[in-house]
Amino acid sequence: MENFWCDERVTALVRRQCGRVTWSQLMALGVARSTASQWAATGRLTRVLPHVYAIGPAIHGPEAGRWEAALYAGPGAALSHRTAAHTWGLIKYPPAAIEVSTERRKPSIEGVVRVYRRRDVMRTTYEGVPITTVAQTLLDLARVEPALVPRALATLDFRRQLDVNELLAACGSGRLGSGALRAALKKHQPALAYTNGEFEERFLRWCERWKVPLPKFNARLHGLTVDAYWPGYGLVVELDGYDNHSSRAQLRRDRERELILRAHGVRVVRYDWALMHRHPAAMHADLMRQLGPEI
Repeated sequence: MENFWCDERVTALVRRQCGRVTWSQLMALGVARSTASQWAATGRLTRVLPHVYAIGPAIHGPEAGRWEAALYAGPGAALSHRTAAHTWGLIKYPPAAIEVSTERRKPSIEGVVRVYRRRDVMRTTYEGVPITTVAQTLLDLARVEPALVPRALATLDFRRQLDVNELLAACGSGRLGSGALRAALKKHQPALAYTNGEFEERFLRWCERWKVPLPKFNARLHGLTVDAYWPGYGLVVELDGYDNHSSRAQLRRDRERELILRAHGVRVVRYDWALMHRHPAAMHADLMRQLGPEI
């Protein structure tokens, strides 16, 4: 980062905060208000949020955005809820607005920053940015979007970072999200971490509901990656979504893949989204026949 500043303390601070700084931080470091105003007037400071500034032109990115939201919420604030879950890599997509928690009264900025006001937040840092701990993040996620918790748990399990006792200990009396997190822990399914997309996740839940033995998802088999594979039965199920299995080229590739698998003695069946949702009983009967009478 170019050194715009004569004060080394200011330079060190903005480097640590991904080029972002608050007006109050500048004042606390002894920068005169008139000097800060001159920096803003000459383009050395660019306002990105109320009382939050970027060094020079505001170059945006995920890390800078996280710092902007945390600084906007004030001292003691932390990334939280879905933003924290995405930052920790527990969910695939970030929320539309960055979510932060703070003890202070701070209004949300629609579409930019969602502020939760509460006390007693378990905090840590991620690449220097204040963020809720994984346990607190899962509690918050269970409160606002419990459907995302199973994948988060499966991801932790896949990384060998899942500490069930720690999470249960975080589910204290009066802690919001505790009930939903306990329920998710009881139903925890590690195979979710291997699924790719909503259809595969729904198929896993469908297998659980219809008491079908769970397959291996996205397994490598004879040089191919298959959607669902039952090694003990020599069976592959390919799940056809409308978005990627309708073109002539894709249909041809599907048939070529089936030839390769059948050449190695692997049976292949295909189901689509509509069949699973409109005719689940018929699909179940067919799959059980494919798996064999001993199931």
